[in-house]
Amino acid sequence: MKPVEEVDSIASPGWDGLIRRVASDAASHAPAVHPVLDTLIAMGGTVPVEHGLGALPRESRELVDVLRALPCLAVVPRAEDGQGGQDGDRGAAEGYGEGLAVGIAADGRTHLVRLPDGLEPVAVIRGATPDAARRLAAALDRWRSLREAADAEREEIRRWLAARDRAEVDDRLRHLGHLLLHMAPLRTFVGDTSFTNLGKGNLPGRSVAPDHEANVLRRLRAEPVERWSAQEAAFVGVCWVLMASGPQSRLEEANGMCLDLPWLSDFLAERASRYGLGADGPARKDGHDIDVLLGLAARLTERRAGLLREGRTFYREIHGASLHKEERLLPGTPGHRSLTVGGHTWSMWPESAPSTAHMGRHAALRVRRAPAAERSDTRALTLHDLLREVTEATRSDVALARGPRDLALIDDDPASALAFGTGDFYCCVVAGTEFAGRRRGQEPPLHRILTAYSARMRFNSWHYLPHVLGRTDQERDDWFFAPTMPDLTHGSQWHHTGHVKFGVRHAIRVPFATTLGGRELPGLHDLRLVRTTDEPYTVRELETAVAFGQVLRAFHEDAFAVCRDAVTQFDNAWFRSAHED
Repeated sequence: MKPVEEVDSIASPGWDGLIRRVASDAASHAPAVHPVLDTLIAMGGTVPVEHGLGALPRESRELVDVLRALPCLAVVPRAEDGQGGQDGDRGAAEGYGEGLAVGIAADGRTHLVRLPDGLEPVAVIRGATPDAARRLAAALDRWRSLREAADAEREEIRRWLAARDRAEVDDRLRHLGHLLLHMAPLRTFVGDTSFTNLGKGNLPGRSVAPDHEANVLRRLRAEPVERWSAQEAAFVGVCWVLMASGPQSRLEEANGMCLDLPWLSDFLAERASRYGLGADGPARKDGHDIDVLLGLAARLTERRAGLLREGRTFYREIHGASLHKEERLLPGTPGHRSLTVGGHTWSMWPESAPSTAHMGRHAALRVRRAPAAERSDTRALTLHDLLREVTEATRSDVALARGPRDLALIDDDPASALAFGTGDFYCCVVAGTEFAGRRRGQEPPLHRILTAYSARMRFNSWHYLPHVLGRTDQERDDWFFAPTMPDLTHGSQWHHTGHVKFGVRHAIRVPFATTLGGRELPGLHDLRLVRTTDEPYTVRELETAVAFGQVLRAFHEDAFAVCRDAVTQFDNAWFRSAHED
């Protein structure tokens, strides 16, 4: 399905604009049922249909299959009656039977049959014939039966939790709250209930403090499990297993999904297959046994660590509209051969460069050979040139590389670095030649776009610093986990204010650890690539970016050996001077 079209601007319509346009576009497809449903479920083509279906309770997913198979009509409600007419005054053109309502909520989730209070239906679906209406009524009875079965399953999870030692339950609740507070936003569903820390949600995060009354985990810690709702118990039970199956980012793979034991069983079985554990997933009869799923989760954690030791590269594919993040494995091993992409000729290196480390050290020769007083400027210029190279090689609009301005934190007590502000970090931002040409004479001007990108990355560096330094037990609690895995992001222009305003549609992020002064610092630096056009990045381009991250790591490490002067470039004045027309 073609994504919702955007205006001819670097900015996107934003999240609320997307929801309005999806609802309008879906209604325009009436009376055809398939495109109405697919437009709503895939949010106008911004997420894969299977992800949109994954947000629905399983009774609604089955109902969608029925609606696609039956001869039905989608009727847009008339303004005068709100429901497309009553049985007595409807003709065959508006279908037979009571029908069912479909709509899209403010969080992007499609609802069928029972719409949340205040949500207007996009359409009402009815049978196109009397027989289809009878079969649709039977499907609705089946839908209600499956809802009751799902409620019973959630009650089983609550009983499982109630049978655990309460100290163990409280420990898992504390750990879940800790992860949610320091990671990217989460939005998941259990039945009709949303669990999220995006905006004013019910989980700890940017807008809900751990001790706020809106934090559902705070209340759960104070109540016996028997008093929890079945939806709350299912959320905690599924997250318990997910946390046991991998790093903290595993929770983010539940983003946009409706959580239940069948989903969890399928998720773990799929990860087992990807990790080479073969048929080590739960047998069908054990698929709803949480203890069996916990055992598989432990094996996944062990196997994942083994794959990392073997040199395999994990990455996440992200769909920005739904925030869904899916861990995958790069098919190959990134290296200097990964940089032979698209026929690009790298001007900085001989064609016979034996490794990415050699390429990074070769770039750092500029810094080593410069007079001592000029090394800081040479280092900045070389980094800028490196980013220009990768921008052209990957046909990106923009490339970014961030880091600390003052490398004294390597030698000083790391605790003192916790007093750093966002101005103590830099982000070198380079526009591709084609992008710079497109923006010439346009609003906002190029230097403002690049400055905005840079400011956001400096803020990210500040957020990550306590985790980078291993000082998360100190007085600063406003930190995020530093990224350790590359990301390949599609449709990133809907949520973050900067992404909406300055057109970050598709992106690649490559974090890497640098060893400086004998200390390994994960996530202190990274590489990012951005496209403001509708062309998404490919896995092959991600592999190129990961290899180039290896080049940057070697460059930073080798330059550090001869130049520890503060980075004074790449501030707002620098961008204005470099790019003002």
